[in-house]
Amino acid sequence: MTLTRSMRAAAPVLLSALTMLTVQAFGSTAARAADYPERTVTIVVPYAPGGATDASARLLAQAFQKQSGGAFVVENVAGAGTTIGAARVARAPADGYTLLWGGLTSNAMAPHLYAKLSYDGITSFAPISLIASQPYLLFVNAQSPYNKLGDLVAKARAEPGKLNFASPGEGSSPHLTTELFLNATKLSIQHVPYKGAAPAMTGLLAGDVDMMVDTPTAPLPMIKAGRLRPLAVTSRQRLPELPDVPTMQESGLADFDAATWFGLFAPRGTPPEVIAALNRLATAALKEPAVLAQMKLASFTPTPSTPEQLAEKVRSESAKWNRIIKEKHIRLE
Repeated sequence: MTLTRSMRAAAPVLLSALTMLTVQAFGSTAARAADYPERTVTIVVPYAPGGATDASARLLAQAFQKQSGGAFVVENVAGAGTTIGAARVARAPADGYTLLWGGLTSNAMAPHLYAKLSYDGITSFAPISLIASQPYLLFVNAQSPYNKLGDLVAKARAEPGKLNFASPGEGSSPHLTTELFLNATKLSIQHVPYKGAAPAMTGLLAGDVDMMVDTPTAPLPMIKAGRLRPLAVTSRQRLPELPDVPTMQESGLADFDAATWFGLFAPRGTPPEVIAALNRLATAALKEPAVLAQMKLASFTPTPSTPEQLAEKVRSESAKWNRIIKEKHIRLE
């Protein structure tokens, strides 16, 4: 009975203390969101500087800085097929001050390509927002006898294994996208991996290979100069810069859809209020006319999303590319 009376006597004190702790915690959370960022935020881009991906990350960093008044900087951490930069962010403090400019390669492809990775493309990160997507083009040398995709498919079907295709390297996203095309058409075309997109393009222009798949950034000037001929776009919509080039679906490959995409991620465990603050920054930035204009020049389509939509994107893309990687027995060290 004495114990019960003591507990009753202490209850108001305990309730008051609990209420105070709850208010303090809520106040701390609200203050953390309101004050973010209090110091420099680093956006890790797992690619070398100078490309369209790097340029788009820098464009968004500037927009974030203008909106928030905080400092956002881009750090290029290239190597090992984007996995060095991604691994660095995965093990960074979960405080919102180290972010990953991730996407198709780092989060959906690499985890299935490399036997030993220190991160998981899905569970190691807190998704913030999708940023942009970019389709691929399938193209040939302008001197090629193939004027449309059907011509190429017919030749490859008539002479299995005779044609070949270039890629920037084994396991690269253009390589895997070409394998997805070959899987859809049931064609046998030999892979010729190069050490980078520029040497691969040189091989195609020299006539050493028959075809190539890549994002529009590099081939567009040579298409307009009459040196390359585009046969198909891999996304569901035609490319505005090449309105006469059909999609894979329009060329007879029902449901074919492939595009590279980028999203912003934080380390797993980053506070939800910080994720929400970053999502608001991304959504606002992707509405700015200057950002939209620059992305259009790089053939990027802005795709702002909720964190949940980005999480679903990673899951679905991971499953899609895992199937191709396993079927083709592609592994990287």
